[in-house]
Amino acid sequence: MTTLSPDLSTLLAQVGPVVVGGRVRAARADATLSLVELSRSTGLGVVLLDDVEHGRHLPDLDVLVRIAAATGTTAEVLVTGLSDDLATDLGGELDLAGLGLTTHSPAAALTTADGVLDRLAAAGATAPHLERAARRLRATAREAAGDITGAIADLDHLTAVPVAELRWVQDLISLSRCHRNAGDLDRAIATGEDAEPTIRDLGLATTDEAFQLAITVAGAYVGRGDLGHATRICTRAAEEAEQLGLHLARASALWNRSIALHEDGFALAALTDALEALEYFATHGDTRNLGRLRTQVASIRLALHPPDALGALEILALAREEIDWSTAGAVDLAGHRLMTAHALHLLGDDDHASAVLDESERARPADVPEMQAWQTALRGRICAARGDLAGARGHFQDAVALLYAIDSRSDIGQLWFELGDILVALDEPEQAIDAYRRASICRGIRGRS
Repeated sequence: MTTLSPDLSTLLAQVGPVVVGGRVRAARADATLSLVELSRSTGLGVVLLDDVEHGRHLPDLDVLVRIAAATGTTAEVLVTGLSDDLATDLGGELDLAGLGLTTHSPAAALTTADGVLDRLAAAGATAPHLERAARRLRATAREAAGDITGAIADLDHLTAVPVAELRWVQDLISLSRCHRNAGDLDRAIATGEDAEPTIRDLGLATTDEAFQLAITVAGAYVGRGDLGHATRICTRAAEEAEQLGLHLARASALWNRSIALHEDGFALAALTDALEALEYFATHGDTRNLGRLRTQVASIRLALHPPDALGALEILALAREEIDWSTAGAVDLAGHRLMTAHALHLLGDDDHASAVLDESERARPADVPEMQAWQTALRGRICAARGDLAGARGHFQDAVALLYAIDSRSDIGQLWFELGDILVALDEPEQAIDAYRRASICRGIRGRS
């Protein structure tokens, strides 16, 4: 991230005439100058200066520079309330803390972001670029630490007022992703779709970021079980991005289409898309996304018939360092450990699988019900493998309840089907038939595992 100050005239327009006027009046008082004396020193009219001080007129930078010179201050202080040196120091602190996030130091980043916001408030400063940078850092750190609700609060603030900047679209992407991880799929979808007209009006519709927002929305449709619609969104995005020469957008679209295809049971097609996307991210050195995408490739390999558990483990070993030493959040880390535990379970190493699943559960944020459901379901599979069929049934029923809470229909169907198999093994045919019946009315069944 970068917190370089925008043009001072841009900041001046954001601050507004009343705030600037108050600072001009305070600077004149500190310099013990009357309005008439300030007029003589600056060559500016008394009426104009009075209008500036009372917020009736927003001066341009030339006027502020002349006032600053006469009162012994700077135009930066009159606009932001901060000296240029202090603004630079605060920006440097935010940049350094942002770099620290790459070594998984969310606590330090949170402390820095809160400190900068407190100092801005204490100084009565109006430095929108620094406030946004601090909130953005805090949102990223909160997501990395697993505080999805807190991240959403900061991102809501950052995205409330549209601005013709790519960072605004990037914040929308983060907000949609956080809503999706929290299980609020409707808000995840609305975040992107409601912003589409504004993004077009701001001239940002043909950017990588605009495509990535649409693709993030497609991920929420996957969670809702509307796999066909998600696939169409990603296919259209991939085609349009290719026409525009937006290679990052195309790779992201293929990645998310692979997720939809995987959920829909087309593992080989999903693997083809994921590997093409992986080639792009590997070439461009995007460590965080590379680790996440490797985890997705491993997940697809586990869905092949028969599952390629050894191949998946090899990929997950590569992804581990990329995820652990990047800005990847707690959700990504927990997902990687969950997939690793799944692969170990398929290889019959349930003791190791259970230990890695413990890691996944510790890393998972409290407000991510979908992942909690899959962790609980894997507990059920491990119980079943150990002969504890009653424990397996309990875990699967808990997992289904979690998925019902977020209306994840395709996943509910899959788990009902697997629970049916467990109930058959428990010699409870009537309950097994009921589980299979429930599975059949849910969309997105991939067949028996």
